[in-house]
Amino acid sequence: MKIIIIIPTFNEEGSIGNLIDEVIKETSKITNHKIELLIVDGKSKDNTVKIVNEKKNKYQNINFIIETEKKGLGGAYIEAMNHALYVLNADAIMEFDGDSQHDPKDIHKLVEKLDEGFEHIIGSRYIPGGTIPKTWKLWRKFLSFFGNKIAKVGLSLPTKDSTSGFKLTLMSKFKNDLPLSSEKILSLRHAYKIHLLHDLIALGAKTTEVPINFLDRNKGISKSTFEDISESLKIIFILRYRKIRNAFIVKNKLGVNKKTTDRN
Repeated sequence: MKIIIIIPTFNEEGSIGNLIDEVIKETSKITNHKIELLIVDGKSKDNTVKIVNEKKNKYQNINFIIETEKKGLGGAYIEAMNHALYVLNADAIMEFDGDSQHDPKDIHKLVEKLDEGFEHIIGSRYIPGGTIPKTWKLWRKFLSFFGNKIAKVGLSLPTKDSTSGFKLTLMSKFKNDLPLSSEKILSLRHAYKIHLLHDLIALGAKTTEVPINFLDRNKGISKSTFEDISESLKIIFILRYRKIRNAFIVKNKLGVNKKTTDRN
């Protein structure tokens, strides 16, 4: 099976070189799949592009594209997913952030679950064995934990970590039914994760979670935390509304069909 690991970057010169080395090191231990990296850069202003090109010349299994238009994390992933599926002919796609918050040593856990027959595997911070950074402030822990709770309850999701950015999906099976375009996906920011998870569950993807060690950022903190939370709540509301509307339509159709049958 061909697995493409997508790594989005934007001004990651301080960490991307070492991260690529570590990912290559860990994936070289997985011998029953063909694994390639796809770096998608958001037009970095630092030396990220130079470093990635140097690594591309060093390793044979690195692919590199630059976003046609910077649209946010979700936009980068959607563009890279289409490139992975239709240019690189990927069977499965792994989402792996480029800011060193995901541990390359956890990659094998997700691949092992794919081998067991699961179709959507989530690297989870909120199941036994999963961790979040001890350096996180209390407000950030609160927002992350309860944001996931809201998504779980609001959309009736079976997962405990609905906003994880570390996932492995058998995309070849579901690509035609997923919103893999900027016109169809409800968010081009972090909330794209919730939309794709919701749709994969609705499509019947065999889903599981594995514990991961979620690391602290290599530098600084996210500047878009509150904006992303606001957008996530909006996406949850829209998806919930669609679910209720569709159930209402189905119920009405069944009622009309029943009345027609009774008359006959």
